[in-house]
Amino acid sequence: MSRKLFSTLLISALLIGLLSMVACSDDEPAAIIQPPGADSPEALTALPRIWEVPPQPEPATMAEEITVTTLLQLTPLIPGELLATMHTSLGDITMRFFPTEAPQAVENFLTHAWDGYYDNISFHRVMPNFMIQGGCPEGTGMTGESIWGYTFGQELSTELRHFRGALAMAQTAMPNSIGSQFYFVQNSNLDPGFVSDFTSMLEMQDEEMPAFPDGSSVTVSDIYPYDSLRYFLDNGGTPHLDWHFSENPHTVFGHVVSGMDVVDTIANVQTEGGGNTNPFQHRPVEPVFILGFTFFFYGGE
Repeated sequence: MSRKLFSTLLISALLIGLLSMVACSDDEPAAIIQPPGADSPEALTALPRIWEVPPQPEPATMAEEITVTTLLQLTPLIPGELLATMHTSLGDITMRFFPTEAPQAVENFLTHAWDGYYDNISFHRVMPNFMIQGGCPEGTGMTGESIWGYTFGQELSTELRHFRGALAMAQTAMPNSIGSQFYFVQNSNLDPGFVSDFTSMLEMQDEEMPAFPDGSSVTVSDIYPYDSLRYFLDNGGTPHLDWHFSENPHTVFGHVVSGMDVVDTIANVQTEGGGNTNPFQHRPVEPVFILGFTFFFYGGE
């Protein structure tokens, strides 16, 4: 694919995918983060309302609206940052959250987790080289509701990607269909097509794309910074679920900071067969349960 054609296709996808939707190294840290015991003074006794964040300034231009500034998932943990450890029957998964980018999703997930909604629920859909999904009270993938009793819509952020380790909300093809179900991205190998495109974009960082209707413009690096491309190529992920490529993108609201080995273990358990004739073909034969959560503030290295 020529660079000119690739740029034209990418900017078209951005305009269609983002403007229509938004208007409505190593993936395991060197130190395993150990959650405190239930009786430890570090364990929280009340859930902090981290989703109450100041209003974000409106972008001045269309280019500013889609420009990446921080890549939050790749930033170091901050002392005092809220973390949660999900205790499963196969081990612990500790995660961080991004309330400035997805306040509804963060509030919904944390409140459900704190209230015990997810306790004793099994992962109903596990697919190696893709993701593990849970949050359905019946373990079928057919039920679940938000803390408000109704479903809600996507919260799309240029700062968050479906990197390996991303925590995101599940949804259907219908708008405003997020309830209680969530998934962890497990894939460690990109589709060959993405490998080819992302490798090309590493060499196109300064290339300017066609201008937006308001006259503003962006370069490849404004949308796909070198670090994001390198992270996808080195660690994996599911970029086809991001707003850049999907007509029905999914909401990323957190990221695993410890326990990707547990995510891998769950993804590779034996599942029911039967192909497309069995609606539960990706359900573990031996259920993998969420046992509960521990919440604590990161204390630093």
